[in-house]
Amino acid sequence: MFKRRLLSLDFACLPISALAGDLPSYPFIHATGTAYSFFTPDLGESDFDVSAFDPAPDVATAQVAARIGEIRALLAEQGLPQAAAGIEVRDLRKEIRKGAEQDPAHPQYQIKASVHINVTDLSKWPAVMGPLLAMPNLDAFAVTVGATQRVRLEEELMGEAVKDAQRKADAMARGVGKRVGAVAGISSEQLKNLDNAVGLVPSDRYHREGSRERQNPDDMLMVTALRMGQTVDAVFRIK
Repeated sequence: MFKRRLLSLDFACLPISALAGDLPSYPFIHATGTAYSFFTPDLGESDFDVSAFDPAPDVATAQVAARIGEIRALLAEQGLPQAAAGIEVRDLRKEIRKGAEQDPAHPQYQIKASVHINVTDLSKWPAVMGPLLAMPNLDAFAVTVGATQRVRLEEELMGEAVKDAQRKADAMARGVGKRVGAVAGISSEQLKNLDNAVGLVPSDRYHREGSRERQNPDDMLMVTALRMGQTVDAVFRIK
């Protein structure tokens, strides 16, 4: 029994680094700061596919080209010339149509192109998106809105989030009769190694890229104020 107690005491006296190698070797406070801001977007973007199918690939290609011509004409009609609207046609491809009964001797070919447009005047947004949503041969819509001053907004939010982390660290230090020292580490992402070392469960701050989510067509016509958020993780020394 005496040996067992002595062994437990020796283990308790091990340095922190032996128990959790990811922890800093000095007394520290870990604080997360957040900041939010609402802004009115002034830029709009939309991605969608233009496709047509026919046993004759040339016929389907002509239909796709005709739709793209109508899109250009719509943007020009709204005073958004190609250069300003930033229309981009890419990834033109030909494939045998799937999910349909095929005549092996005369398969139907599908011609598809991906289109990206920028609308720099959001007062034109409903007049552009309404006809596009009603236009045949167009599908897989995804829209996003943003701000020309996004970089400035992000920088301001970053500064506010850092101040929030500092305030929280100050409050925690005062609670134990200490003072906050220098910043020993800061990140705009989660400090994963630190969180794992002290047993914190990481939050899901990431989203999957590269796929379009299905959106409600009515929502695509609306332009509303948006909320932008920023979170920082910081580690402060304790004086």
